[in-house]
Amino acid sequence: MSKAHEVTAWIDLNIIDKSWGQSLTKEFDDKKAKYLIESMPVPNTITWSISNIANNIDEEFVCQLLLLMTYEQFFQFVSVCNTNKNNISDLFQTINDKYKSKKSITIVIIGTNSSLNLSKLLTRSSLIKSYDLDNIYIELQLQYNCIIKYAEKDHDLALLILSFTKAITVAPEKRLKNLSPFSFHVDTMKQYKPIRIDIDQTNKTLEQLWKQILQQFSQMGMEQAQAIINQYGTIQALVQAYKQCQTENDAKLLLADIQVRRGAGVLTTTRKIGPQMSEKIWKLFTSTNGNDLL
Repeated sequence: MSKAHEVTAWIDLNIIDKSWGQSLTKEFDDKKAKYLIESMPVPNTITWSISNIANNIDEEFVCQLLLLMTYEQFFQFVSVCNTNKNNISDLFQTINDKYKSKKSITIVIIGTNSSLNLSKLLTRSSLIKSYDLDNIYIELQLQYNCIIKYAEKDHDLALLILSFTKAITVAPEKRLKNLSPFSFHVDTMKQYKPIRIDIDQTNKTLEQLWKQILQQFSQMGMEQAQAIINQYGTIQALVQAYKQCQTENDAKLLLADIQVRRGAGVLTTTRKIGPQMSEKIWKLFTSTNGNDLL
């Protein structure tokens, strides 16, 4: 099967010139991941483009962007931000202006594997303290929605960038799967065989369809669905039963005490449909509010 789309990592030339550049390109080559080395609008950045091969659509750049800093550079960045908080917004605005689009920025700090170990790299002569790091983390994440990642060694950095590349590659397919407002609407139904309606088997076929409808509920197994069908053989029979209930609460709990049997002989177990599942089914067949959540 040919690929529907192709992702390219655009790597700034300054990154390749660093000590970790060779390890990065080797990992991309080993994984046969496509990349280009260019002088990017902002030094030490990586972004990606995606092209739709199937529909012959030209490549477009995605919003994700990595900004690479050594831990020494990050300490300097924090120190500068301490003197003027506007430096943070200026950095993000510069990146967006240079790339001519709003970017979702992740800062990758190289030379450590966690925020805790980053703090341990501070010395007495450092211009910043550990609480300065904590403050900048909070501001970056909450005010600018910026993610912080760490890469201690060259290999760690290469794997991190490849993981971003993979995530961007599979993102279009995931978006297609999420187009339906119901998780069961498309993909879940694929597990069921198409139902062929024969004139002489109409009742049996409708029972199968009724069972499949019930099984769209999360945690609804075949035994539970069959137990409900044994009591209410059609949707119409269930709806009529709801109408005959004296109170709304009675209708909600109509199915709650239906016994569900599993296994056979000494291995037989019994449980009930339960009030939560009963209320979900009641809401599906009686609600007049299209915004109700099951």
